[in-house]
This record gives sequence, C-alpha cells and structure tokens, in this order.
Amino acid sequence: MKKLTCCILLAVTCSFVCQAQQTPDSATDSPRILTSGLPSFLNFTAVVRESNKVWLQWDVDSAAEGDYFIVERSSDGSHYETIGALRSTGIKDRYELTDIAPPNGPNFYRIRYTGQSTGVAYSKAMQLSLSGDVDFKFYPNPIDKLFIVRTEHSIDLQVVDATGSVRLSKRLQPGIQVINASSLERGVYILRVTDKESNRAISQQLLKN
Repeated sequence: MKKLTCCILLAVTCSFVCQAQQTPDSATDSPRILTSGLPSFLNFTAVVRESNKVWLQWDVDSAAEGDYFIVERSSDGSHYETIGALRSTGIKDRYELTDIAPPNGPNFYRIRYTGQSTGVAYSKAMQLSLSGDVDFKFYPNPIDKLFIVRTEHSIDLQVVDATGSVRLSKRLQPGIQVINASSLERGVYILRVTDKESNRAISQQLLKN
C-alpha cells in the first residue's frame, strides 16, 4: 500500500514539473509584433523649383536593403496617392525624388517606408502651394557694393559662389530693403530666393563688379 501511494505521489509531481517546463516554451510560440528597426526621417524638405517641379529630399538613419520608400501626395492632407518609389540600398542615407507634374493649389507630401520584416513608418507631411510666382525683384545687376531687393512676401535670400559656398544669407520681410554685398569679390554668383509663404524657390545670376 505504501508503495502504491509513493508511486501516485511521484506521478503527480512529475506531471506538475512537466507543465511548468512547457509554459515558457508555449509563450515563445505566440505571435510577435516587430517594432524595432524602423528608420527615422531626418531633414525632409519639399521645395518648388523652376518649371513648377517639386523637389523632395530626405535623410534616414537606417534602412534595410530591398525595402522601399513610397512618395505620396495629397491635395487635402487626408487622401494620398503614390507618385513614386525608391528602393533602399541599405547603405545610402539620403534620397531624393522630383514631382514633375504637381497640380496647382495646396499639396501635401509624405514618405512611407515599407519594410520586409519591420512594418511601415511614415514621415511627417510637408505642405506647400503652387499658386502664384515668387514676387521678387532685385537691382541693379551687375552690382557694386549694394543692391536693392523688393518682395511682397517674406523670403530667404542666399548668395552662392561658384564653389557652392553660401556667401550671404538673409531672411527678408515684405517691402524694399538694401543689401550690402561689399564682402563679395568680383565675379559671377547665384542669387537663390525661397518664398516662405508658398515655399517656391527661384535662382538668378548675380554679377559683382
């Protein structure tokens, strides 16, 4: 009788031990949601250039090879359509794409990252408007020491030399203002202007006597 009781107790103990060992293993079989490995979008910009084309550029801190960046556009900020796609190289951290036929009026742009194993990530949305041109004039050209700028909107103004270095950079308010360019050497420069209201950008040649 004692032997029978001992056998029963031993069987019950083994059963509990087996169940305790199986519990962690069964937990590992449950589905996992992958949240790591998604890139962060940095320095996402959208600028209108000549011929009504929108130039988009963005940096990422990481992206797996074979994943995709989907460029999306919307007129209301809610309903987006795909206008282009770039495949990640796994090495390159800067990407760009040009929207060659954007519609007039407000436009919203965002980047959707689609990973094979990490899910989906979105950039912030960038808004700009294609209505109207940059209302900007400057004179004289060529210039000596000073030149005059007239603008109807707030603008960012840069003077860039032949090497691509920014030699002058100013944010100007609407109206007429005088710019001192006496620090520039004689030569040919590019005057780059970005309208802060429409985000439209233009470039013109500037000659310095």
